[in-house]
This record gives sequence, structure tokens and C-alpha cells, in this order.
Amino acid sequence: MEAFPLSAILLRVMEREGVREAREWLRRARSSLLKAKACLEVEGVVVEDLCFDLHQAAERALKAYLLFLQRTPPPLHDLEVVLAQIAREGIPVPERVRGVSRLNRYYALVNHPKLQSRVTRADYYEALDLAEETIRWVEEEMVDREKRG
Repeated sequence: MEAFPLSAILLRVMEREGVREAREWLRRARSSLLKAKACLEVEGVVVEDLCFDLHQAAERALKAYLLFLQRTPPPLHDLEVVLAQIAREGIPVPERVRGVSRLNRYYALVNHPKLQSRVTRADYYEALDLAEETIRWVEEEMVDREKRG
């Protein structure tokens, strides 16, 4: 009879640990976002690198949400794959967030300088909007789920 309470206690501890890890990933997502925003006008900073940071921000936020849900994020950097895993959990991903998979190109571009000249400031601002919207959605989802218990 004593095993059940112990199991329940262990589950609560594990759940709290998952929430702590998710919050750390979300903190890092915000950090990547802030860095991308702060460095736009810094001399010598390449806009493609900032778009890469925005991909990282979105990726970290989405993976934070999976950790919050007690799921292991995929070991990939493909935002479409991460979104699909969230959707498989029965969570509807809003249209405004689904477009974030367009940021995948910036993850690939970072290692291919010849392709980077194709990234414009307009691309940066689109990437910024997508990353901000993704982080906002993840934060709202986590808060809502915590409130529901």
C-alpha cells in the first residue's frame, strides 16, 4: 500500500522537474529573441545570423512546451517536426504559429554563406514576428495549463 503514495510523490517531483527544465528552455528562447532584436543595428552583425537566432528562439520555445508536457523533444532542428509532435499530443496549433516552420531555412543558411545574401531586412522582420508569436503562444499555453492543474 505504501508504493502508491511514493509513486504519486515521485510523479509530482518529476513533473516539477519537467516544468523547471521547460522554464529554462523558455528563458533561453527569450534570450535568443532579445539578442536578435538588440543586434540589428550593431555594425558588422549579419542579418542572416540574427534570423538564425530567431529560429533558435522559436525552436527552444516549442521544445520547452514539449518538456512542459512531459514529452521528449525530437533531436532535430526542424520546426515542422516539432510542431507535428505538439499536434500529435492533441494540441491545436494556431495558424499564426504554424508559419514558424518557414524559419527552418535560416538554420540551414548559417553554414552556407553563399546563400545568405538572399536574406533581407524584410525577411528578418517576418522571422521576428514569427518567433515572437511562437514564444507568446507557448507562454500562454503553459500558463493556461498550469492554471488548470
